[in-house]
Amino acid sequence: MALSSFDIDAPRWDQSTFMGRLKHFFNITDCRTALLPDSRLDEAKALRITFLHGPIQVMCTTMSSGVFHLIFMVPAACSLFPQRCSMAVSKLEPELRDSIRSQYGDSIRHVYFNKGL
Repeated sequence: MALSSFDIDAPRWDQSTFMGRLKHFFNITDCRTALLPDSRLDEAKALRITFLHGPIQVMCTTMSSGVFHLIFMVPAACSLFPQRCSMAVSKLEPELRDSIRSQYGDSIRHVYFNKGL
């Protein structure tokens, strides 16, 4: 089937033939439901808890947003990755490098700092 001839309103198969209707049926039907008895389908309907759908969706949305990352992932990242880092004095900004060299001379080759968040 060419993409240029695709029409969302038209059926994919010819509905005037039995095979076309059969292909359409199997395309839109979950065959597993045909194998289940009615009592089992009724049990699945009873499992719906409609009054909790809203709070569950809000909780899942909140957990997938930045709140989850701030509460759980930031402390995890801080504990997994080292916070104390070092850098060569020669790679510092010119003002800071000159300040360190004027106070301590060339005896200090590295500075240590806390990365923080």
